Amino acid sequence: MYDVVALGELLVDFIQDGSSRNGNPVFEANPGGAPCNVLAMLARLGYRAAFIGKVGEDSFGKMLGTAIREIGISTEGLVYGQDAATTLAFVHSLADGDRDFSFYRDPGADTMLSGNEVNKKLIEGCRIFHFGSLSLTDEPAGRATKMAVSLAKDTGKIVSFDPNLREQLWESEEQAKEAVWYGIGECDILKIADNEIKWLTGLESYDEGVQAIKKRSGAKLINVTLGSKGSLAYYMDTKVCGKPFLNDHTIDATGAGDTFCAGVLGFVLEHGLDNLSEDDLEEMLLFANAAASIVTTRKGALRSMPAREEIEKLARGAREGQKGHKDARAFPVVLRSVDKVKGFVDDMGKIEGDVLLSVGKYVIDAKSIMGIFSLDLSNPLQLEIEDWKEEYAPIVGKYLHP
Repeated sequence: MYDVVALGELLVDFIQDGSSRNGNPVFEANPGGAPCNVLAMLARLGYRAAFIGKVGEDSFGKMLGTAIREIGISTEGLVYGQDAATTLAFVHSLADGDRDFSFYRDPGADTMLSGNEVNKKLIEGCRIFHFGSLSLTDEPAGRATKMAVSLAKDTGKIVSFDPNLREQLWESEEQAKEAVWYGIGECDILKIADNEIKWLTGLESYDEGVQAIKKRSGAKLINVTLGSKGSLAYYMDTKVCGKPFLNDHTIDATGAGDTFCAGVLGFVLEHGLDNLSEDDLEEMLLFANAAASIVTTRKGALRSMPAREEIEKLARGAREGQKGHKDARAFPVVLRSVDKVKGFVDDMGKIEGDVLLSVGKYVIDAKSIMGIFSLDLSNPLQLEIEDWKEEYAPIVGKYLHP
């Protein structure tokens, strides 16, 4: 019996690693694919994980099979086929820290998985079944995925879904949205990124976007990842915010969302999905965010997952830091002139600890004049002081929104 079985793409991520003497980009071949990244983190945490998918019967496919076996993922459900080559993806890092993907998958072996190649015993014997939208882009893999999801639901498994949107792999936006809504409608646990909510619902507010999703889903737990801004958990009528672990040593965001997803699934394996408290959700996000932060400091997510001890150490430090904060306060402030902003930054420098300024989904360091000027200053801003002292009252009072 396996704790988690995932179905989907297993591919080679070619991640840029510097340049040659001639100035040409050099790429390293890393095992990848969102479902296996999730399983890799779970295996690292000590859970039993198995993969269902298809690779080509070529050198890349053999490399991938060896790689996932070495990190503790069962390959009982991995099929080697001659009908298409192993899928390849080239990952380019952009200046803003985001990534650009170029796929060689027309067709790719992962899209050729058929229903009769799906190892049904693995699904029947697992506790959680996880999938994403990329196995729905093409047939026959789309039909095989839906068959597997139906089997998981019919046999009482917890179903987890992560859209992991890659727009360039779909024939149309309409087709992509139909597939993502299908996954949302079938799952018990949803992990979705901030940009995916806006793309799917057309709503800027995460709360409103999640409410729109809930109308079409019976998911008990919905987690929204916000990149460098942390994460959100929505459970029943409870919403919990998970603060980010900002890391100066970030080099590659590939796999961060998958690592976060694995952290959540590990928590569910231990605690279930019923009667979760706000404290439970905070602990879940703390661990998942810490794990995701660590993996961004390494290249090649699948082979670079952190140990439980590393994650717990980072989470423990954050937990102890939170205990040290005596009081946190938030205030609406207005900064509608250049002089006001300059005076504000000077005054914020007199406050110890973290001071944040936000408007909508944007959060910046309130001590950064450049960061403040990147915000829309025509409306009130939210000032958050994480270690409040009464001596700060006169400083803040000069900027309060009437």
